[in-house]
Amino acid sequence: MDNLQFEIRELTKGYHSKKVLDIPSLTIKKGKIYGVIGPNGSGKTTLLSILSLLMPPTSGTIYLEGVDIDKADKHSLRQNVTLVLQNPLLFNTTVGNNIIYGLKARGVKKGEQKKRLEECLKLVGLDGFEKRRAREHSGGEIQRIAIARALALNPRVLLLDEPTANVDRGSVALLEKILKELNQRFKITVILATHDITQAYRISDEVICLFEGKLARSPLENLYRGRVIKDKDISLFETGKIRVAILPEGDEVNHISIPPEDIIVSIKPISTSARNSFSGNISNVFDEGDSVRLEVDVGEKLRVKVTKKSFQEMNLNLGSHVYLTFKSSSVEVF
Repeated sequence: MDNLQFEIRELTKGYHSKKVLDIPSLTIKKGKIYGVIGPNGSGKTTLLSILSLLMPPTSGTIYLEGVDIDKADKHSLRQNVTLVLQNPLLFNTTVGNNIIYGLKARGVKKGEQKKRLEECLKLVGLDGFEKRRAREHSGGEIQRIAIARALALNPRVLLLDEPTANVDRGSVALLEKILKELNQRFKITVILATHDITQAYRISDEVICLFEGKLARSPLENLYRGRVIKDKDISLFETGKIRVAILPEGDEVNHISIPPEDIIVSIKPISTSARNSFSGNISNVFDEGDSVRLEVDVGEKLRVKVTKKSFQEMNLNLGSHVYLTFKSSSVEVF
């Protein structure tokens, strides 16, 4: 159990007789970043509220580091988990007073309060902000103040509900950098709910996709984790099994997604300027009415989409050998 943070078994949460969450099992491991994605009403906020121990589930069992939370002192357990809301409520006082509020409530001595205040402000890039009025800041700065307030309590788990929803692009990048650094430096487990699918994959080790309260397959297809390598003037994404040419990007890229409809299927190699060309055998065929979705094993299993007419004209079937071609500009990177 040492590597587990949360383990969920048969979690359901009813609301006005309508089931909001229906999760048979879910495991959250220590020291990882998790992204929680899904449309409005999918249950993201409800899941965070339950994991933060602020809302009990209708049924099911939740273990925090191997302890059944229903059979433990919730006040003691709650000190290990902190939730930062989308619109954090800051007290109408200074930044410093906001951050040390929880420490005061726990009876922490003033000397330690001051030390933790300075450390946490530095962690979120707000050194010297302690005497400023908390509410007189931008959306991105308010989020960082709220994160600093959470960090002051030394949580093992940091939960964030849409932290970048109301901030500018520059602040989004900064907040993502801060979260990754906190995770790497202190091994804090971070669980982030977001509408931004690419953000979730950009910063997370694992992504939890919710749809109508249930765990769902990611909406991104041909999704691979790996790293960028350079070959002269070409940027390649190495998955461990194949190398995909992408548009030049920084070294921070660790995921790619290739839209199935952007991949050209042919029974012979084609002459094109597209930098990506693979060949393999069809391992699966899915009939989708007017179109057919194919799974082709090229080292990785790539899913592609063709019209039913093209599928029939090329006389394709299970085991057919085909060529796949797509442009580097079609590859989504994050």
